[in-house]
Amino acid sequence: MCITDGGEGTACAVLPRGSTIVMKKLRQPLQRSELAEIEGFLAGTPDSMLLPQAHGFLTAIVSAPTMIMPSTWQPMLIGKPEFESIEQAKHIIGLVMRLYNQILTDLNDGREIGPLDSDSGAVGLWCSGYLLSARMDDEWCDDVYGITKLFPFGLLAGEFDLTGEENGDGEIIDDPSPYLEKCLAALPSIVLELHEYWIAWRRENTPSRTIRRSSKVGRNEPCSCGSGLKFKKCCGRTLH
Repeated sequence: MCITDGGEGTACAVLPRGSTIVMKKLRQPLQRSELAEIEGFLAGTPDSMLLPQAHGFLTAIVSAPTMIMPSTWQPMLIGKPEFESIEQAKHIIGLVMRLYNQILTDLNDGREIGPLDSDSGAVGLWCSGYLLSARMDDEWCDDVYGITKLFPFGLLAGEFDLTGEENGDGEIIDDPSPYLEKCLAALPSIVLELHEYWIAWRRENTPSRTIRRSSKVGRNEPCSCGSGLKFKKCCGRTLH
């Protein structure tokens, strides 16, 4: 991401995983006005995601079996902004990380999450963002259950059309809207189910040597993934 220095030149840099942003603030839930600020920023930034897609993208990022670091996903979400200052960059990235933390906390607490808007266009974007994150993870793509549960996302994202296909009773589908509505209604519970599934998967597949290394991080210290949460409230939940 590009950060302008106030002069004619620009310097390109990625902030170091939020380490220069106050960690306590990163744990604060977003206000409606702050979510609108993210929405406006993304809408005006080249190559960035729109808010519905970004929200779906982050929802799968926090659930994925393999940890995807902010240095990988931030440029995909934010695009190529030209910040006016380091402070503006910290502010925007701080808002994005707070959205990440809010989604993670809600899912860890057993709350269902789905598209922010029921508009079909927004739902399609949200699902496309979720699929993009899921397909970045080889473990997810190689897991039959994990891939099967992505069917509603692909349908709602418009990746395929049920018109002309046979339903379970062998009848030809003329109007796919009832199936779309059913998938949309089930989406939040599927999101939570996948999150819990991958938490269990990580517990079973994390090598013991990784657990020993993680013990060097204090439970009350900031998590090394850059989320801004304490280790015990973030990655530590999947290791203990």
